[in-house]
Amino acid sequence: MKKKILTLCLLVCLSLGIAGGGISAFADVSLEECDLCFQQTVSAILEETEVNGNSIVTQRKPLYDLKLQSLGCVYSFETALGEGYAVVICDNGNYIAQEFVKSSASPYADVAEDELCVYAYTMTYLKSVDGQICDIETSTPLTEEAVDSLSEIAIFYHGDANSDYVSKEIKVYYTARDCDKKNLCWGAPVYFNSGWTSGCAAVAGGNLIGYYDRFHEDLIPNHEAGVSYGDLFIYDYQDQYVNEVISTLYAEMNGNADGITEADFKSGMKKYCSGKGLSCDFTSLKSGSKIDYSAVKNCIDSGYPLVLFLNTYNICTLLEQQTLSQMFYEIHSGNHVMPGFGYTNLTYTLNDGSKSEYKFINVSTGWSDPSSAYFNIEYCTNIVSAYKVDVH
Repeated sequence: MKKKILTLCLLVCLSLGIAGGGISAFADVSLEECDLCFQQTVSAILEETEVNGNSIVTQRKPLYDLKLQSLGCVYSFETALGEGYAVVICDNGNYIAQEFVKSSASPYADVAEDELCVYAYTMTYLKSVDGQICDIETSTPLTEEAVDSLSEIAIFYHGDANSDYVSKEIKVYYTARDCDKKNLCWGAPVYFNSGWTSGCAAVAGGNLIGYYDRFHEDLIPNHEAGVSYGDLFIYDYQDQYVNEVISTLYAEMNGNADGITEADFKSGMKKYCSGKGLSCDFTSLKSGSKIDYSAVKNCIDSGYPLVLFLNTYNICTLLEQQTLSQMFYEIHSGNHVMPGFGYTNLTYTLNDGSKSEYKFINVSTGWSDPSSAYFNIEYCTNIVSAYKVDVH
């Protein structure tokens, strides 16, 4: 006879991996719905003789897809038969037990707290180490070709790409820190999207136009670019005149619910600047398939902002202490466009004597919170294109 009342008696001990670089947010997947699905599945499958008493003690870990979007949970538990595990995923709002194994340890049992459990599809278990998809046993990173091949048959979470993200904290303990940093101004433009559907490209263009309004006053009519404090320049806040420019850019970039293409972004920027008697030129900052960080630094050092076209990306805030650096990441799926107005190149000497380098671009996110952040060019991101932007 099945244990029909197990759902009511199940004791769940949850392990969220919050401490020490684990997950601190779980996007749009409902943990309560995952737990309920797990309980119902256990009650339906396990026999009374397989349960020690009226409860099962289990540990829960967050589960992610190949894009590092929240997908569900993996549960490890013990019964009279020994160790078991279950995989519960969110499928278009429906929570299903994709796998339930009564007599085998969880394949994710040895995934560390600072790593992510990644589920491609049935019985295909991976993990993410520092943003790279890796073999779960050897930690060997998968090639781009292998990930692309898996993506053709993989299970993905389907949700709102703008709100669906993973939060992660990385801690760096160090004995010495070297910082190579440059900003184009003390406070860059931080205009954000206030109603344009899939309008991040137009907002990024508005921030770039706002930057150059300091040098060409008619770029944003009736708007004062900002104020100077000695050698420092702080750009003014977004106002109705800034919004009018972004609305114009949105129209000239053929903005719609499907987004704005890179080609339309460029043509829209050129058209807007041409209407002001100016030119807008774009110079690629990529070398082959990767962004050239030396070119990025040279771009900023020469006084030019840049624009990034991204598919899957991160934004980061930093908390620096005497021997500890805390990096708080939001890892987003989907497409996004962000302007860059500086760089921060951090090199840490770790406690074991080795060195760790982090290559950031200082960006305006296009959101109200956070309005500015660091973008790590080597972490959880696909940089489609990157350009120096010269309005003259």
